[in-house]
Order: sequence, then C-alpha cells, then structure tokens
Amino acid sequence: MRFDAIDAVLFDMDETLIYHTRSFKDIARESYERYAAELKPVTFEEYWTTLWGKATDLWFMMIDGVLPGEEARRYTFINTLRALDADPELGPRLIEHTDARMLESTHVMDDAFAVMNQMREAGLRLGIVTNGYSCIQRMKIDHHKLNGHVDFTIVSEEVGAHKPEPAIFDAAVAQAACKPERILFVGDTLENDFLGARNAGLEAVLIDHDATRADSPIEEGRYIRRLTELLPMLGLA
Repeated sequence: MRFDAIDAVLFDMDETLIYHTRSFKDIARESYERYAAELKPVTFEEYWTTLWGKATDLWFMMIDGVLPGEEARRYTFINTLRALDADPELGPRLIEHTDARMLESTHVMDDAFAVMNQMREAGLRLGIVTNGYSCIQRMKIDHHKLNGHVDFTIVSEEVGAHKPEPAIFDAAVAQAACKPERILFVGDTLENDFLGARNAGLEAVLIDHDATRADSPIEEGRYIRRLTELLPMLGLA
C-alpha cells in the first residue's frame, strides 16, 4: 500500500520505537532478590501477586483522575509493602532499583533513528503518542533521547486520555497541525494503536516485529515487520 498524501507520522513508543528485554515481572524478581533480606519471610510469588494487584488498582486510579501518576506509582510500592507487613520505607529504594533495571532493559529499535531522520528530511512532521505514567514514559524518552528525533511527544496521563480513546488522537492531530486523514499512525497493538487511530480518522499501520499477529484482521498493506518498510509506503525508499 502507498500513502501518497501524508504530512505527519505518529509513533507509539513501547515495542514500536523501543523494545524491552525484560518483563515487569522479571524486573520485580530482581528487585525482590536485591532486597530479599528486608522482605523475608515474604516469598517472591507473594510479593509479585501483591505488587501486580496494587499496580493494576493504582493505574486505574490514575486513569480516573484520583491520583497523579507519580503518586499512584509511589503508592503501588508502599501499599504492596504495607499489605505484606513489610517496611514501607523500603518503597523508594524499590522504585529506584526498578527504574534502573527498566532503563537497562529498554533499547531503541535498530532502524528507528534512521527511519525517523529520513522522514524529517522529507519534511514530514513526527510525533510520539504513548500510554503510561508521565514519570515513567518521560524517563524513557529522555534516556533514549527520542525528543531529538521528533517534533512533539504526548503521554496519555498528561492529556487525560489514553489510547484507544479519541481524545488522545485529537490532541496528537492538534500538535501535528494537519488533517487527520493526512496523518499516519504506527503502533504495535491492534486495539489501542491501529483501531484507535483509524476510528479517530487517521491512517494506520500495525507493526509486529516478531510476527505474532500475522492473522490480525487488518487490510492488506497495513501490516509491517520493520520500521524501514514505512519508507516505500511513503515514497521515500
């Protein structure tokens, strides 16, 4: 498929521009092992089950506007420790350790910067639109210096709307300063990214680096494995 009338390209971030080599559970295990002496007799499975439950609850409290993301994330760890009768003063150290391990486990896709640079040289406006806590997503954006390769970045917490909600795409369209139908959105999830963008009137492509969604019900030509495949779609090969 060719997109001949595109003025801007928007990217999801996680698993689109950057990839993770360790899951949240893997990182939680490392943090647990680092502070196991202070967490005993709590087992890892008890720690993980409680942490995941609190993380889910506090995430929705952020989405509902009850707590800002940074506070919700802090209480994820503090409330986990309290529920396990562990010292809540350990919370800041767990967060610091988690952040460090998370950043170590994230890497920019091999072709991301080259593709974005070629798009910008062609005059396209570029943006990142990502769901998540602002404190975490901004940390990843800064760590990988993604700001230097796009014109703007939008984190869902900051606009009070989360993909696939139309409002976050509306905010992105406003930043792109062009009509929705002249914007191409690239993301790795069917519902949040591909369908969310299409429902908001944008063009969209689903990227699947590991070919795990090859049977997704999407139109021919809107499925790619690598970011470089976008260039011929935009007439930039």
